[in-house]
Amino acid sequence: MSNTREIATQILTDIYSKFEFFETAVGLNKDYHRLDSRDKAFIKLIIFNTLRRNGQIQRVINNLVKKPLKRKDLFIHNLLRISICQILFLDIKEYSIVNTAVEISKVYKKEKFVNGLLRNVCRNKFDIRKSIINEPNIPNWIRNDLLSFSGKKTLMNIAETVLKEPFLDIKIKRDHCKKKDWVKILKGKFISHDVIRVKNEGPIEKKPYFNKGIWWIQSISSTLPVRFIESIFNETKSSEVSILDVGAAPGGKTFQLLEKGFKVTSLEISDRRIRRLKENLNRLNYNTKIISGDFLSFRSNELFDCILLDAPCTASGLIQKKPEILIKDKSQSLKKLIQKQKKMLHKSVGLIKQGGYILYCVCSIHSNEGIKIIENFLKKNKNFELIELDKKISTLGKTLKKGMLLITPDDRKIQGGLDGFFIAVIRKIKSYD
Repeated sequence: MSNTREIATQILTDIYSKFEFFETAVGLNKDYHRLDSRDKAFIKLIIFNTLRRNGQIQRVINNLVKKPLKRKDLFIHNLLRISICQILFLDIKEYSIVNTAVEISKVYKKEKFVNGLLRNVCRNKFDIRKSIINEPNIPNWIRNDLLSFSGKKTLMNIAETVLKEPFLDIKIKRDHCKKKDWVKILKGKFISHDVIRVKNEGPIEKKPYFNKGIWWIQSISSTLPVRFIESIFNETKSSEVSILDVGAAPGGKTFQLLEKGFKVTSLEISDRRIRRLKENLNRLNYNTKIISGDFLSFRSNELFDCILLDAPCTASGLIQKKPEILIKDKSQSLKKLIQKQKKMLHKSVGLIKQGGYILYCVCSIHSNEGIKIIENFLKKNKNFELIELDKKISTLGKTLKKGMLLITPDDRKIQGGLDGFFIAVIRKIKSYD
């Protein structure tokens, strides 16, 4: 393949049929790697916009196609998807989109079908745009939960936010924040005292001072768990506070803890992610105790003052950054993840000192992975209680009840939105039987 739209269609087809994320699909596509940076950027543009508007585009196809496309026609289906996305939502010349799609479809003997459908879209694009609503882009397993738990307004706001290209948050080492004009250097805006938001463009490694180890990539939402830990132990010498960071890679929360001077043990199950964690630690000139293994089989001779449990989840809070999630039905994997989250919380119980804390967090906005998990845990563990969250830190999201914070992608919408995140802070109040 040499045509960028044909390569884009193949990558999108691989995402629909084989892979969970864009990075995996492009990593295994040889044709993509032969392209220059401009063509790669174009492919990412049309694929990500197609994914973000998947529900809208599918409704257009359903309205124009009498018989549903068969599974064997997935490539043609995706050719239509990226073509319709370009016609309706991107500033690209229509004749180029249609002619290219028709040429690509000739191999599959679908050129008349593709030509007719796309020209129909072109003729009626203004009416189609007027009739489009955003909610269908959110998959049912997320949409239904948002409607029942957060309400229609939140769903609509999230559906609108997801359509926008996300920004990149950069966490700067605190002792370097005032030493340089970071707004000018990184061409961004501070959204907290040590996090600057920039446009998500170009390789990370090419950004100023990357190799100096002065900053790392970390969304402002994911900085909050450690900020809560700092608040909890603000009257204790940090070096005397032992913290187990579970699911530590790629390392953002570990780096924050080390920056503050806590005694950190970083646990990670993935060897690949551990390699990345070590690379980042080396670049930032940080050191920590790293343990490779499954938390559920983890054993320790010492108890910890705090466990930072970043549990595996559906990542439904990251739908703006990873729109591939929007086309996946994770209702079955959600059930398995909930069971694992429960087991990991139960495992934490035996590793915490009396008076110690579990800080549970997931990059999910689904209530089954957040508030319901914690409520279930507290019913079964009467020797644990939720503690009051620091009000200054909690302003970034919505306090669901004492000790629980939910951040949704539409929070701080005027600044570009946030990664969805759920955080709960629990304290062990007496010995565990």
